[in-house]
Amino acid sequence: MVLKGCILANYEDIAGLARVSIATVSHVINGTRFVLPETQKRVREAMKKLKYRPNLYARGLATGKTNTVGLVISNINNPFYPELVQGTEEVAVKNNYNVFLCSTDYDLKKGLSTIGALISRKIDGIILASSQIDDSIINEIIDYGINFVMVDWGNRNIKTDSIIFDYRVGIQEAINHLVDRGHKRIFFISGPKKHKTSIVRINNFVESIKNLNKGDLEYKIVGGNHKLEGGYKAAKEIIKSDKIPSAVICSNDFTAIGAMHSFMDSGLKIPDDISIIGLDNIKLTEILKPSLTTIELERYNIGKTLMQLLINRVDKPELPLQKKVFKTKLIVRESTS
Repeated sequence: MVLKGCILANYEDIAGLARVSIATVSHVINGTRFVLPETQKRVREAMKKLKYRPNLYARGLATGKTNTVGLVISNINNPFYPELVQGTEEVAVKNNYNVFLCSTDYDLKKGLSTIGALISRKIDGIILASSQIDDSIINEIIDYGINFVMVDWGNRNIKTDSIIFDYRVGIQEAINHLVDRGHKRIFFISGPKKHKTSIVRINNFVESIKNLNKGDLEYKIVGGNHKLEGGYKAAKEIIKSDKIPSAVICSNDFTAIGAMHSFMDSGLKIPDDISIIGLDNIKLTEILKPSLTTIELERYNIGKTLMQLLINRVDKPELPLQKKVFKTKLIVRESTS
């Protein structure tokens, strides 16, 4: 029979309309046993006609899976994340997973609270893509036995599935690009120096400068906060210094955009008076005037890979550790000369 009104269809209704057993309906919906294609077709047509929607909670009790995962990011307003989220959701949808998106807002306490809320929902796993993840959050997840995959911002070699960003190639290309154009004083505006991602980028910058082995090359690290206002303030500090650099590399694109506005507000022309390079290659960098030279991270592919690693772990807990490395590269635009 076809149910009317607000009555929800169940396995028995589907079985009756498709002329199969309730067990067959269960196998088709949960994928727990092979069912002949023609029988599957009848069951799915019955489900569509009855407007059946699976009860995910009940399915979770029966199978031990809820087909839901949590994606934890630093800040929903940060344009670094939309493409990463898009890639994650694309793989999730193809594999019948739902994604809970959570933002820590750069707050460690909120991060802990977020993880607790996700665990209480009996999710299948968590993707940690926030730069504010510390050992207390990781230990919380491990204690509950939750599958997780993380962006290992600091290359901490934690024994879990992870993605690592290799900034070295992109930063070396950026410095080479500037040196080839005659720049000899290059400053670096970092993120918060207590964050592992900031420390990694600072170290890679310093290593790249030293790799050139040029005695006449000057550099300096100026503190920022990975936000527009941090870049603006850091640039103001640079302008007040005794020796203004001819080029600045920034720890992310938001910082670079803030710095650009600060330099221009002070009467400096970009790139005539000072060249500037960002990091991330967010969409906004292409439409700025001048457009921003930046170091690219493949955020869409990173999101897809994170979700696939988590699904692999959920489906096959015995798999060896999965680790993927994403390299960076320089994208040259108008903000350098």
